[in-house]
Amino acid sequence: MKRQAWLDYIKLIAMTLVVVYHTPPRYDNAHEAALFNMGAPVFFFAAGYLFNIAKQNSFLAFLKHRARQILVPYTTFFIIFYALWLVVGRRMAGPDEQAIDTLTPLWQFVQGTPDVVLGPFWFLAALFTMQVLYYPIKKCLTGYWPLVVALLLSLSLLIMPDVPWFRCWNLDKAFLYMPIYAFGNCCRPLVDRFDFGSISKSLLWIALAVVGLGFLIIAPLTINRDVAYVLAPEAVIAALPFYTAVCRWLQDRCGESRVARNVAITGITYLALQNYLIGIIKIVAARLVGPEILDESILLKVIIALVVMVALYPLALLIERYFPFLLGKSYKKSTT
Repeated sequence: MKRQAWLDYIKLIAMTLVVVYHTPPRYDNAHEAALFNMGAPVFFFAAGYLFNIAKQNSFLAFLKHRARQILVPYTTFFIIFYALWLVVGRRMAGPDEQAIDTLTPLWQFVQGTPDVVLGPFWFLAALFTMQVLYYPIKKCLTGYWPLVVALLLSLSLLIMPDVPWFRCWNLDKAFLYMPIYAFGNCCRPLVDRFDFGSISKSLLWIALAVVGLGFLIIAPLTINRDVAYVLAPEAVIAALPFYTAVCRWLQDRCGESRVARNVAITGITYLALQNYLIGIIKIVAARLVGPEILDESILLKVIIALVVMVALYPLALLIERYFPFLLGKSYKKSTT
């Protein structure tokens, strides 16, 4: 498939929102929920759009391919940061972190929920689980039926009992966000028409985005939070036409962006390193100015996030070029 610049813009925007979300101060309110849902889940949409089952010779071949792309970086980055956590990370984080048993991160790694050492990698675990589940669905069903099944699996969380095994390898999140992945995959012809080609289309995308974002912001404050959580992917889908149209406009206006392309290529590295760089900035700022500086300033939150995005750029490219084995890639396939 020919590289599509609009997908790179989507990933750049989504990654920026992910970093902004993880940057303090964190707000336990609906606006943060909207910020999160317009970030990480959008990557599921891009992954679904790019999935082509016709190119997969067999399920085992597909599993091997996805394991190399997802499980290899999941493992290598965990090993690196687990070692750092044991040596210096626990002391830097404070007494709460020091109280965690040294084997807890290893157990979380096996379960696919590396919260202590690599919290953002919940996404990789959920994506791998999601794709393993989606493959047979897509193999057996055609048209929009995989999307229907994905919606039913997601909505089943409304009645699913809260059992620990359902959180292993983020199976619950794989169920939750599968409609976004299936939408990108099953509705590719429709997605290809998401642009600002006419006034009527533009108004429709804007109206859908207002509805989707409005739900993400208002629903947690007005209805049951668990219900709002389960229905969030449908709200994200409603906002995706506008999201995509903006990125297509950027493609038409600016052409292919090398920066957007490189961020898209190195997304896993950004995901792995961003929390640690944010933490370093937080510690330095607290010591120089005082911890209260990060308590209330939304502007500072955005500024720090943008600094993190820029600072990680050369490091991510360095890893992509000289240490591609960390990402499950070969030196020949490494592209910057």
